[in-house]
Amino acid sequence: MDFNRDIRPILAENCTHCHGPDEKERKGKLRLDVRDDALKEHEGGVPIVPGKPEESEIIARVCSSDRDEVMPPPKANKTLKPEQKELLKKWIAEGAEYRLHWAFDKVKTPPVPEPAKAAGVADLAEWSRSPIDRFILTRLNQEGIAPSPEADRRTLARRLALDLLGLPPTPDEVETFVSDSAPDAYERLVDRMLASPHFGERWGRHWLDLARYADSDGYEKDLARPYAYLFRDWVITASNRDLPFDEFTIEQIAGDLLPDATEQQKVATGFHRQTLTNREGGVDKEEFRCKATVDRTSTTGAVWLGLTVGCAECHSHKFDPISHKEFYQLYSFFNNASERDIPEPTAQELAEHQAAMDVWQKKLTELERPLQAYLAQITPERLGEWEATLKLPAEHWTVLPPARLAAIMEGAEEQFTAQKDGSVIARPRDAVRTRYRVVVAPPRGATGFRLEALADPGKKVGSGKDGDFGLSEFYATIELPGGETKRVNFARAAVDYADDPKGAEWIIDNDRTTHWTVKKQGKASHVAVFDLAEPLDLPTGARFELHAEFFTEGVMSHFRISSTTDTAPLTPDLTPDAIRDIVQTPAEKRTETQWKKLTRYYAEVADDEGRELNEAVLVHQATKPVLKPTMAPVMAVDTRATHIHIRGDFLQKGDEVQPGTPAFLPPLQPRAEKADRLDLARWLVSPENPLTPRVRVNHIWRHLFGRGIVATENDFGARGDKPSHPELLDWLAEDFRAHGWSQKRLIREIVLSATYRQSSNWRADLVQRDPLNVLLARQGRFRLEAEAVRDVNLAVSGLLNPKIGGPSIKPPLPPDLAALSYAGGLKWAESPVSEQHRRGLYIHFQRTVPFPMLVTFDAPESNVACTRRERSNTPLQALTLLNDSTAVECARGLGRRIAGQTGEMKDQLRYAFELVIGRPPEPAELSRLRQYCDRQSQAFRDDPEAARKLLGGKCDGDPTGPATLVAVGRVLLNLDELITRP
Repeated sequence: MDFNRDIRPILAENCTHCHGPDEKERKGKLRLDVRDDALKEHEGGVPIVPGKPEESEIIARVCSSDRDEVMPPPKANKTLKPEQKELLKKWIAEGAEYRLHWAFDKVKTPPVPEPAKAAGVADLAEWSRSPIDRFILTRLNQEGIAPSPEADRRTLARRLALDLLGLPPTPDEVETFVSDSAPDAYERLVDRMLASPHFGERWGRHWLDLARYADSDGYEKDLARPYAYLFRDWVITASNRDLPFDEFTIEQIAGDLLPDATEQQKVATGFHRQTLTNREGGVDKEEFRCKATVDRTSTTGAVWLGLTVGCAECHSHKFDPISHKEFYQLYSFFNNASERDIPEPTAQELAEHQAAMDVWQKKLTELERPLQAYLAQITPERLGEWEATLKLPAEHWTVLPPARLAAIMEGAEEQFTAQKDGSVIARPRDAVRTRYRVVVAPPRGATGFRLEALADPGKKVGSGKDGDFGLSEFYATIELPGGETKRVNFARAAVDYADDPKGAEWIIDNDRTTHWTVKKQGKASHVAVFDLAEPLDLPTGARFELHAEFFTEGVMSHFRISSTTDTAPLTPDLTPDAIRDIVQTPAEKRTETQWKKLTRYYAEVADDEGRELNEAVLVHQATKPVLKPTMAPVMAVDTRATHIHIRGDFLQKGDEVQPGTPAFLPPLQPRAEKADRLDLARWLVSPENPLTPRVRVNHIWRHLFGRGIVATENDFGARGDKPSHPELLDWLAEDFRAHGWSQKRLIREIVLSATYRQSSNWRADLVQRDPLNVLLARQGRFRLEAEAVRDVNLAVSGLLNPKIGGPSIKPPLPPDLAALSYAGGLKWAESPVSEQHRRGLYIHFQRTVPFPMLVTFDAPESNVACTRRERSNTPLQALTLLNDSTAVECARGLGRRIAGQTGEMKDQLRYAFELVIGRPPEPAELSRLRQYCDRQSQAFRDDPEAARKLLGGKCDGDPTGPATLVAVGRVLLNLDELITRP
């Protein structure tokens, strides 16, 4: 008896729902998935007595005819079959041995078998090319089934091109391979395709399914994500350069946490920015942040571990050993992260900005000339007279650059980045009722803080309609090492100007409805200072935060925070520290640079003519070109307490948990006391983790054979299918890991095998014995994915634009579909025609209004990770290939290609067939095409207007011939063989 093969499926299907990991659903406090528990006495009986099925309560219960005693109970609608009961009896009689679930056990390196020859069955010498073949052939020999012969060379060329590139081979490529008699011809063909830049597009699309990639937010408004494509480009590039899968994993989960992380490593974290986002007004942003975090947790479990981790969101998993608490320990890794957009300017954006800067700088130089001429006339004596009137503050201020900066609106917190000089520029979307949370490191003994509201050249100081701001509260908090948070209120506040004399008091009165405003001086900079009751003395490890809350009016457009250790009361003075230092320097010791700075400052603030000349400069400075770069959506580190959500409700918080991984898997090895996403990413690809290599190998195998070694690729748990070839799965997983996690090498190993190279022809002897081709006695034959269906049509018609990467495209979309979007507000500006003919993976994917052709051919909805696309067969698909605007364009393009071939009609038809299908036509096929041509030609001669319509109205001469070839093109493009991977 084999526990995993014979007994675990029975228990998982019939018993562990009530007697398994979920403590809330568990009946009688009995677990049948844990041997020690099953062998204990429960309610007067022992469920399992090893060696004695007749004394085992479980046997008595499953064999009982009493409705009150039988298990499973009648209300479960489950009944064990007689053969299942016998298996349980035999298992207990043999000692009731339990074994760890196969997927949770460590990856073993099984010996490569030596298949024994059987009568009528191929043996190793006749068929095997690699260790893969030995595993497959051993099983086939056991079943008495012979493998299929190798496919012909044309089929192999087409299969390889579609599998590795998602594009059909050209006739020249096929002929070159067919005529190449060298022993390594096939191997060289494989290497050429693996080196093609289109490889990254094909295999990148597979990964984007797992990443739930889309170009919009989802939910009702479904706003566009114009820069989502940066992650797609990263995936394509990483696939092409064969970034090892361990690094591929780490950069997507925690690229931002790597030492000296590059911009591209940060872009990689866009994997978890593909979650749905609800930006509608009035929603609870914390609720949807939690939903996104749940999705990130579940997706990580599905993609890398092959487990239904999300089933433990509301309660402990009913079948796999993942507790409710462990789900939120995994959740904690992503809860301690926030969404952020970082600049990722393109070369074109940089060039255009530089050109604009050159023009702007030229104008600035012209405006500076009269000002500089006037400044040269200002004498030291004149400056001396002005200096004598100055009353400078005694305090010295130190700018506090934010260690962490966030804006909190309606309870939702968004991190963003301060300027290099430590100041903060408000974002355009920062509205009234925004609180800025600024983590700073004040010096020991700090006596107060200064908040400068900076009016940039030519701009207002605030974002309100009058250029105003309304600062309601300014206070500090200290988070102690133990987690306790204390609020620090200031003893005194003072401002340089306020519309109301009480403006300064209102900033620190703990009343949101009062505020400091400067409406009458909205064009000028302003300053507020805040005295502490006593010098600051932070405990070691404490975190100090300043909070600026704007409850009415607007926010400060640009602000900066400083601190001082000088004695209070502090002075709200706007004199820059650099100017004060110059004034306090004796005249004879000032440098030329200092004199120039002082003169410029004097002209700006104290001299009428100088102020007027400087105003023109300031107005022009306000027009300084701003680089508005492409912004990459990424993840960034954050800190939050994580609690269990009782029944999955984010409002019902249970016990606090720390980041961690399920106990049944190898332990996490954190770098510090508290684990982070980088620790999680490294754990996923650690040598001890048994799931990640198996899961990834299985995904790759499925794409090359149409079915995984484990058919349930999203569930390697107790309810998932067992592997059809367990030793092969482990051999591939260990080989994958041992050779540097190279995906290209693994793919190469598989496609070079005789198993992959078999014919996919139907076999009568397998119809009953192996209808799903689990044993792999032949290759799989299946329809291409939605994007590839479109791509092969464009490729054979000569219309395909092979450009790689870049923003998404928008081919023509029926206007009635755009009207289905939220309030009919979808803006679908069609891309230029040449861009419309790029590959399908570049089509803009609007979640609520997905591109119809893709959905018709079963593209995923991209709301959650898609581990396997379904394949349907519907009339809509046939109609799409016949009548879709792109399909008609492809037929016209193919018609033009056919017309460009010299020779008789039969030669043109033979060329067209081989171009589209990749093989010469059979005589019967060529004859039917010729008959069709004759009928269509006659029809178009009888109705020339129909011919012109088919050509799109573009024909100067007789439309009969061109229209006939377009009609032929439509027939060929609608052949099942074109969109089928052989």
